[in-house]
Amino acid sequence: MVMFGLPSMRLFFGWQENANALFQLGLDSVSDYFDLHRPGKELFRFGVLSLFAGAGYIVNQAFSLTAHDERHMETARSIGAWGVSLVRTSNGQEMSIWEFLLEAFNFTSEPGLYTYSKDNPTLNEQAYVASEGLNTNMLIADMISRKINEGAGHITDLAPYLLNKLWGINYFLETGPTSDAGNYVNLLNEQGYSKVARGNIIFLHAASCLLSSGFLSLTRGTYDFIVEGESMVKPLGLRIGEVSVFWPELTTWLNSDNVSLLVSVDASWQNIVFMRAGIDSPILGGIDVNPELTFGVGVKIHSLSLGMEFTSHFVKLPFFIGSAELDLSDMFSVGVEGFYGERNTMRELREYPHGPGAVGFIEVKL
Repeated sequence: MVMFGLPSMRLFFGWQENANALFQLGLDSVSDYFDLHRPGKELFRFGVLSLFAGAGYIVNQAFSLTAHDERHMETARSIGAWGVSLVRTSNGQEMSIWEFLLEAFNFTSEPGLYTYSKDNPTLNEQAYVASEGLNTNMLIADMISRKINEGAGHITDLAPYLLNKLWGINYFLETGPTSDAGNYVNLLNEQGYSKVARGNIIFLHAASCLLSSGFLSLTRGTYDFIVEGESMVKPLGLRIGEVSVFWPELTTWLNSDNVSLLVSVDASWQNIVFMRAGIDSPILGGIDVNPELTFGVGVKIHSLSLGMEFTSHFVKLPFFIGSAELDLSDMFSVGVEGFYGERNTMRELREYPHGPGAVGFIEVKL
């Protein structure tokens, strides 16, 4: 996906989708060339999957890390910070986001750190900035899970899904003054939420992964590919007539004053109408707020796809997202996504820190 605008988290995620589409094309081409679909090729299929998963890990690590740090900086700007930039871990010199991306392909070390300045930032604002990097990884994993439920899942989604879904475990194991996870916990503790601890958050991230639709579908998909040679990943769910209801996706989110758990369920009718419902409830920290409810529906009419979602905790104005995409050919489509809210929901703050807006894009479908 190519998006229009300045470098942003979503720009790098769009490029990441392109790279993963190439991995999908590559694995299928190798499988066809060496006729790996036949019985007796299990060991070869395991080797091919290991090779593509390893390469996918390195590439996705670079894009995910860049999107992670870019979102930290976007969030810092949204609270009025100045001097927002990246500096090298080796010498403290400033670096561009493009230099960061190129050097992030060296998966053995992190190329740089983000930095910002603000006069008298509140504990809430500091926690908000510290949380948004990991939330970006969770958003990437959630979008991969949705892709699987829409029937476009592939075994090459294994590396990017697990990389991002499990990011929070190592994230909260790291210590030191530059650890955003450690700073996040300290900031919520200073707000008076003593039950917010590293161990609790690590447990939530591990449980969210193991119980999620994306993980379970990819686990079965790995078996199907190695044993049967099937590279497409089938979503787990229940089919009743022409309606399919899929296994829930669980996501642990970091918010400025709480840690919440989102349980979302997708459903489809004849691959024409797609629906999503979710409930996002704070479970650590400031839990004395209403859970947020999300409902969305998408319709595909020939070459035109339309979608609408809203999220609300029934206080003030809900958050809205609308989208339209037109297929120009079997390979290309153009679209626009618009979003509006008044920063009343945890979701809007996590996913759209700059507030209302719109983005246009061109998508290449391999």
